[in-house]
Amino acid sequence: MRSADRSRSRLRPTGIVLLSVAFVVSAVVLFALLYWLTDRYLIHQVDERLYGEVNEFHSISRNDAIAEISELARREVARSRPYGVFDLNGTWLAGNIRQLAHEHPGKPFDYATPAGEGEEHGHYYRGIIVPTTSGLYVVVGHSTDGIRQFDTTLIRTLCGGLALAILLATGFAAAMNALSNRRIREIAERAQTIMSGDLSRRLPTHGTRHDIDRLAAIVNSMLDEIEQLVAEVRGVCAGIAHDLRTPMTRLRAGLERARRRSELPADYELAIDAAINQADVVLGRFTALLRIAEVEAVERRGSFRDVRLDALLRDIFELYEPLAEGRGIDLRLETDEAVCVHGDVDLLFGAVENLLDNALKFTPAGGAVGLEARLGERGTHRLAVMDTGPGIAVGERDAVLRPFYRSVGQAISTEGHGLGLSLVAAVARVHGATLEIGDNRPGCRIELRFAGEV
Repeated sequence: MRSADRSRSRLRPTGIVLLSVAFVVSAVVLFALLYWLTDRYLIHQVDERLYGEVNEFHSISRNDAIAEISELARREVARSRPYGVFDLNGTWLAGNIRQLAHEHPGKPFDYATPAGEGEEHGHYYRGIIVPTTSGLYVVVGHSTDGIRQFDTTLIRTLCGGLALAILLATGFAAAMNALSNRRIREIAERAQTIMSGDLSRRLPTHGTRHDIDRLAAIVNSMLDEIEQLVAEVRGVCAGIAHDLRTPMTRLRAGLERARRRSELPADYELAIDAAINQADVVLGRFTALLRIAEVEAVERRGSFRDVRLDALLRDIFELYEPLAEGRGIDLRLETDEAVCVHGDVDLLFGAVENLLDNALKFTPAGGAVGLEARLGERGTHRLAVMDTGPGIAVGERDAVLRPFYRSVGQAISTEGHGLGLSLVAAVARVHGATLEIGDNRPGCRIELRFAGEV
């Protein structure tokens, strides 16, 4: 546990750093995209104005061009909107742009002028060269100093927002990390208690849809199943110890008696036969336990196929009818046609045999035992075995499904090892069926409900 705690402590800062780095990178990309789009939009607006000047000066005559550019160069806005006129050789003719740039005519370009007297910085412009039909070049400029100032302000604002976002992201990540670590510590402490042997404890949940809560709920469901299985194992172990005590005691007592008292070979033969009988009882009970384990094996589902319950019950009815008549019991069969389920025919046959054997065992002469297969509502199919015997008390209907459980009255009046209904319950679980024990008024009714699959 200590090494695991040290590993977690080493991993926690890494998680925060990764989250912060991912957020910072995303924010930088977003802010850079915002800056680029804004700058492109403002430059596009300037270019649109320049293209408007192209249309205005393209057809101007030589004299009009020189006169108009000279007039524009003397205005107050001349610094932000400079103009110049040049001949085809690049000689300056008029305007406050004194040099013809080596740029393609008709395409906007960037240029700068040095700082003048009393100025700390130079000036930046966007310009375009307009070839006229009179054989001149008119250069139109537009100041971009305002755009650059806006860009500087935007960058500062974005950097401030980015710094604030980093602080908020780091704080949020640290808070979430602390909350998650607290939940994990709670779960680890509770898990340690459970691993210590207290299977009644469960992982803490807070009733939210958080991933940890959902995972804890899943683990708690698994712990419920584990607790039930462990309880069943304990019950089976106690049942085995209790149920095998009598035959093993008889076996040991018979062998001791034979050793002390027997003198003739016939006496030894009787003692050996008695020991073999008791050993067969023990082996029979272990065989039944192994059968239950085999039934519950997942591999058995590979042999599933469509099984006609109505045909299955007819076969069992024909097999057991002579036995029922010999005991004076009326065996009845009632089925619908084509009651089909997906399952293992051997397992289903064995389960019905166990139920029918119990029903015949506990039904007195003159009573009745019934077999039934019905097409149920909403695609569910039902298989039932009912009798007119003493029935099963309500308080024992869950207990009788546990291995080796036998009620006091049955243990005294009838032979058996208490595994028949456990086997039937195992078959039901493998087939995804529900097993219900009810009253037949009088007697007992045991019903298996299958999901209808044809």
